[in-house]
Amino acid sequence: MAGYYPEAGGPARGSMIPPVAYLKWYIPRLKEQRPHNLSFSGLQFPWELGQVPDVWRDHRGPGIDERDVVSEMYAIPVENIHLCLGATQGINLAISAASRGGKVAVEMPSYGPVSQAARILGLETIAVHRLPTSGAWIIDRNEWETTLSNVDLLMVTPQLNPVGWSFTDDDRNWLVEKCKEMDVRIISDEVYAAADRGWKPMFTEGEHCISLSSLTKIHGLGVLRYGWIIASEEIISNVANAFHNMEGMMSSPTIRIVDHIRNRLDEPVQLIEKYREQNIPVLKKALERLEIEWTPPPSGVFGAFRVPGVNTLEMIDTIGKEHGLLAVPGCMFGQGMDEWLRVGWSIDPTSFTKAVDVLETVLRTAMDIP
Repeated sequence: MAGYYPEAGGPARGSMIPPVAYLKWYIPRLKEQRPHNLSFSGLQFPWELGQVPDVWRDHRGPGIDERDVVSEMYAIPVENIHLCLGATQGINLAISAASRGGKVAVEMPSYGPVSQAARILGLETIAVHRLPTSGAWIIDRNEWETTLSNVDLLMVTPQLNPVGWSFTDDDRNWLVEKCKEMDVRIISDEVYAAADRGWKPMFTEGEHCISLSSLTKIHGLGVLRYGWIIASEEIISNVANAFHNMEGMMSSPTIRIVDHIRNRLDEPVQLIEKYREQNIPVLKKALERLEIEWTPPPSGVFGAFRVPGVNTLEMIDTIGKEHGLLAVPGCMFGQGMDEWLRVGWSIDPTSFTKAVDVLETVLRTAMDIP
C-alpha cells in the first residue's frame, strides 16, 4: 500500500485488490471511543421507531411497490428507481449496469469505494481532480477534458469528501454538457445531497446521468442498509439484473421500517441545519485564533481545512490520542492532502464546543503556538 489515499489503476484481482485504507485506519480508532469525536461524516440521529407493524412479515404482495418511498422523495416514476443495500453496493451496481467496457474516470479526492470499485469490477481507472480555491473546490477542466476523451464512465461525489464543497454551477453545467458531447455516463454518489435543500439531483440532467444515495449519512439509518439508484429505464433494467445476481432481494424488515418513518425523513435534515447554525461559528472562531484559513461549505455535515506544516495523521495518532480527540486526516482521501483535516459538526452543540476546545489545544501543540 503506497499510501492511505485511494488509487487509480488497472483491474484488480486477489492480492491486488486495493484496501479502503481509511476504514482500516478509522474503525480501530472509533472503537477506542475517544471522548471528543469530530470524525463523523454523517448525522447520529436519535431515532425512536416505536412499534413497527408487521416488521417481520414479507412486504411483497399485490399493489405493493417497495420503491414508492424514493418515488415520493423525488417525484419520479418507480420505473427509474432500483433499491439496493446502501450506497456502496449502489456504486458497484451502477458501474456494472452503466459500463460499456471502457476506462473509468474517478474524481479525487474521494472516499475509496467511489474511486476503486471499478478496478475490482475489472475496469481501468484514471484519476481526475478538483482543486482548492479560497472557497469552492473546482474542476481542473483541462485535465478533465483530456481524460473524458478516453473513458466512457465518470465517478463523482458532488458534495466532495472530505471538504464538503459541491460543484459550482459553472462546473456542473460544463461537466454535464462535456460528458453528453463525449458520450460519457456520469455516476453521481449523492449520499450527502439531502442536507442541501437547493440540490438538483444529477439524474435530472439527462439519460447519461445516474444518481445514487441512501439513508445512511444524512438520515442516520446506516444500520438498515437502504439505498437507491435513479437512472434511465434501460440502465435500471441492467441494475436489476446485477442486483438479482449479487443480492436477490431487499430485506422485508428494512422495507417496513423505512415505510414506517417515510413521513419523518425531514426531521434529521432540520437537526443538521440547527447543528450547523450553532456549531460552525464555534469552529470558525477557533481556527481564526490559530490563523488557519477556512471557508465552510454552504451546506452539509463536514468540512476540511489545511494545517500548514503539520502531518495531520501523525497529529491525530499522537497528540490527538493523548487528548481524546478523533478527527479524520485528509490523506485518507487524496494524495497531497497530508496537511488537511476533516471535521464533522453534526453532533450536539455542547459536545461539539468541548471537542473544538480540545481540537484547538491539539492544533496549538502541533503548530507550536503558545
